Amino acid sequence: MAEIISDKVSDRIADIVINFLDGYNCHFEALVDFLTEKQNRILVDDLKWLEEALVDEQSFIMKGNSLEEKRLELFSQTGLKDKKLSDLPDCFPPQYAGVLKLQSDRLTKSIETIRRLNAVSKDLVERKLKVQAKLLGVSEFTGIGAYSGDAKIVKGSGSGDFLGSV
Repeated sequence: MAEIISDKVSDRIADIVINFLDGYNCHFEALVDFLTEKQNRILVDDLKWLEEALVDEQSFIMKGNSLEEKRLELFSQTGLKDKKLSDLPDCFPPQYAGVLKLQSDRLTKSIETIRRLNAVSKDLVERKLKVQAKLLGVSEFTGIGAYSGDAKIVKGSGSGDFLGSV
């Protein structure tokens, strides 16, 4: 059970939680770096790097899930169950307010950046696929290559028809 001094966690528990949050934030900051690189590779059509990076991306996701499970367990064991990062200053001794704000700001910045990078990358890929579909004379891409919903190859109408419609 958590060591509680009045309604606050002890300094020892506070240090353990803050140390964990630092590692938690480092993971998400590394994910931001990875997603920034991914977006740059999308821009230059580096398909080889993108294909090879799928394993790394999956690893980031799995590690993030594992860290979240550990965070939930740590918060439960330390009497902080159901608390958000923004709630922690009320549960910690006052001298931890600054470092908790720093941790909260780091996480907020990472999450906002991850959401933005994912949205922009998704938009870039969709636009690139639409251009490719138009060049091939098909209405859309489904999966890898130009296939119909029932997995039959879709033939374009020919480059002459495409150029005539531009």
